[in-house]
Amino acid sequence: MILAPTRPGETSRVVVSAFLRAGLAASFLLASSGAGYYYGVYAPAQDEQQESARVFEKTVAYAHKRAAQERSAAEEREVEVRRAAQRAAAGERYQACLSNASANHDTSWAAECERIAERSIQARADCLSKSKLPQGYCDAAYRTRDASPNCVLPVAIATNLDFGLNRARRRCLQEREAALQ
Repeated sequence: MILAPTRPGETSRVVVSAFLRAGLAASFLLASSGAGYYYGVYAPAQDEQQESARVFEKTVAYAHKRAAQERSAAEEREVEVRRAAQRAAAGERYQACLSNASANHDTSWAAECERIAERSIQARADCLSKSKLPQGYCDAAYRTRDASPNCVLPVAIATNLDFGLNRARRRCLQEREAALQ
């Protein structure tokens, strides 16, 4: 819009005023377009970039936490496997100890049976050779004893052997319990 000058010298003022208004409008448009660009384009892109960084950090933190949990679970499984192996080995040693104790008991029992049978045979032979007693008397006094490993032993000897077996079994049990701790 063109304004007609009403007074002399006013034309330049009107032109300057129009330029000033146009400059002000242009600067306002320029400033508002910068603010519009900042709030419409730049700030949302920054927010999106920051949100992506936060999501990435959370993902990395979760991955580290999950890896630590998996390591811990693997260590726990390894410890449990070791404990199970120790329990199994302790059980095997316990069974071997019991078998050894029973074998020693059976061997001692058989040796006592043989020793008593040999002593009975020797006593009968001594009876027949030294005292000139009749054979029937020596046979009755020194009867032949069973020399097999399953013979019946006198109570005192059998009790002593059984006590030794029970003591060996308790020792085996103590060793197993010590190994399991």
